[in-house]
Amino acid sequence: MAKPILQLFVNGNSPTSVEAIGMLNGICKEDLKGTYELEIIDIQLDPDRAEEAGIMAIPTLIRKWPLPETRLIGALSVKTRVLTGLGLVMSYT
Repeated sequence: MAKPILQLFVNGNSPTSVEAIGMLNGICKEDLKGTYELEIIDIQLDPDRAEEAGIMAIPTLIRKWPLPETRLIGALSVKTRVLTGLGLVMSYT
């Protein structure tokens, strides 16, 4: 698999944002083992980036590479959902 390029849009230290950051950091450490690029964008600090990306809900995880770009929107608390969205496991549902 190509090295994933990820962007995570969060809203400060909100509970769902903190949970998403924790989940994604765990996945990056355990499953991607350092072969990724991750950018965390706080919409409070950089609202223009959120607008440019068309962010409508927080948290939003965007896999920029490999193409096609994919987005996971909302709670990122279920590891298999995040892994499937990143294309790291097959979905059987």
